[in-house]
Amino acid sequence: MTETVDLAETPFPLFLAHHFHRHSTGTLALSAGLHRKQVYLKEGAAVFAGSNDRNDRLGEMLLRRGLLGLPEFLSSSADMVPGKRFGTLLVERGLLSPNQLVWAVKEQVTEIIFSLFPLTAGTSQFEEGPAGEGEIITLNINTPELIRRGVARMDNASWALETFTDRHLHLRLTQPSQEVLDHFSLDPKEVQVVTALQAGGSLEELCSGTLLHHFDLLKLLWALKILGFLAAGGPVPVSPERSPAEQVVEPEDFDVTGDDLKDLI
Repeated sequence: MTETVDLAETPFPLFLAHHFHRHSTGTLALSAGLHRKQVYLKEGAAVFAGSNDRNDRLGEMLLRRGLLGLPEFLSSSADMVPGKRFGTLLVERGLLSPNQLVWAVKEQVTEIIFSLFPLTAGTSQFEEGPAGEGEIITLNINTPELIRRGVARMDNASWALETFTDRHLHLRLTQPSQEVLDHFSLDPKEVQVVTALQAGGSLEELCSGTLLHHFDLLKLLWALKILGFLAAGGPVPVSPERSPAEQVVEPEDFDVTGDDLKDLI
């Protein structure tokens, strides 16, 4: 099965969340300009990523992080031969331990995936089939946490603002808060937001009750929404007979479909 989307219409985080829910195994291939990048999925979890962008290579990542000196980088690069991996050469030279190499590859893969989150032009294609075969180091990344962290790094507010358009929008978790929290590594401010969402309330109420920067809050809410952990519906109607605190939100006020429930079970 092959599926192709336009990144201008379907942002990469949304496409990744879609295949997480489907427990897909295959390759997400993205094309943007001259760059080609791939994310390999196994039952919805990212196990590896590749890129033809020089800036995504292992040595460049270590140089950026200050974990490899420039002379060592240049010397090792000059001695590369076909069939030899840069990380293997660094281990042979004592510049990395085997454990440090595993850590470095995980960081490299994560950075490649994060680089895809802000893309607004190009295409993304999913092709079902074996993924990451033949790689020495494969990962099993917690996809919800990966999506949350990737969205948190984004500067683009427009996609989230298209979802949260009204300050009176009613928000509520689709699962118990502890089940949602178990998917993430959140700081206390973010935990407070998720806990507050258990009871539900308006976007405006949530904003007034949080210590999070509102842009960070917006991105957290969008991540929860695209992962299916958050339902967003119309404002609660206020009738003369009942105060706002007494209003009851009926199920149809929430944008939860049968497919959403199937993915969450």
